[in-house]
Amino acid sequence: MEFRVLGPIDVRAQGRDITPSAPKQRQVLALLMAKANHRVSVPALLSEVWDGEPPRTATTALQTYIGAIRKALAAGSGSSARDIAEQRLVTDGNGYVLRLRPEEWDRPRFEELVLSARGLLEERQAHAATEVLSQALALWRGAPFGNVRHGSRLTVQARVLNEAHLAACEVRIDALLLCRRFQEAVGEAVALVGEHPYHENLHSQLMRALYASGRRAAALDVYQSLHRRMTDDLGLPPSPSTTTLHHVMLQDHPDQRYLAAAGAGALG
Repeated sequence: MEFRVLGPIDVRAQGRDITPSAPKQRQVLALLMAKANHRVSVPALLSEVWDGEPPRTATTALQTYIGAIRKALAAGSGSSARDIAEQRLVTDGNGYVLRLRPEEWDRPRFEELVLSARGLLEERQAHAATEVLSQALALWRGAPFGNVRHGSRLTVQARVLNEAHLAACEVRIDALLLCRRFQEAVGEAVALVGEHPYHENLHSQLMRALYASGRRAAALDVYQSLHRRMTDDLGLPPSPSTTTLHHVMLQDHPDQRYLAAAGAGALG
């Protein structure tokens, strides 16, 4: 079977979609997938599904949802519901554990690829790192748990995954800069800056990419826009590292160490 959380939750068996269609069943399964191989307590599941105010019948309803999920997994895998209850979706004290192997689950595959890319980048193998990061980011299909209503716990889990995705995008931009693929770096950084208007590292990466592309004025404009936005909206100036990068770009003969990708350790 295949379990995917890097986008709308998706469970497949032999290529067939067996994801529950009932909203609450899907929400229960989403939290179990988000916390795969760890126990999720019954109170946590009840709180997630009923926003912290479960009705008196909630525990019985949850047991029904778990039973339905087990039947769907059994039908998809050709196993019995009993086998699923003993080996896949198991009761563990006052909770449940969804047991997944790394090769069945997109999240550890993504994390493994990003870790590998970081190692390649540290070894100055930027071209290889870029390709590995492309593979990692290709695993994403949209917003995490996009087809599930989020309670407090899934909201946190989605935020964790989104942060991991953003961090991988930043590493890829550094790799592109080291490969001198400046136009690609500009395109990816522009899109991300639009989504994260106060993210200083993304702005710094965009400034470097533009400057390296021969677009010094555009790079300086990025800083001015960030400075204006931060001071007007947050009452804070950009950080010293971002300000230093701006000052370096203003010089006629800039110190190239400050214009290199952060992945090369220029601002370490």
